[in-house]
Amino acid sequence: MTEIEKQIAELTVRINATPDDAMALYRRGSLHWKLGHRAAAMTDFNASALIDPEGPGAAAAAHALAILDFFTPRNP
Repeated sequence: MTEIEKQIAELTVRINATPDDAMALYRRGSLHWKLGHRAAAMTDFNASALIDPEGPGAAAAAHALAILDFFTPRNP
């Protein structure tokens, strides 16, 4: 298990204990993003944004979506 995977596991325990911890969700999402787990990252960013609309999760969700949109061209 890598260090990032260990951190994700630790944050998951914390989130399970306190599911309204927007910062833990944001941090776990950031770690998922680093590992290329885009769907898991977006899920965590969006959950964080729902809890704290002014927090970093909301900005991360918007930023990640912009990146994904850039690399996934849409057909006209």
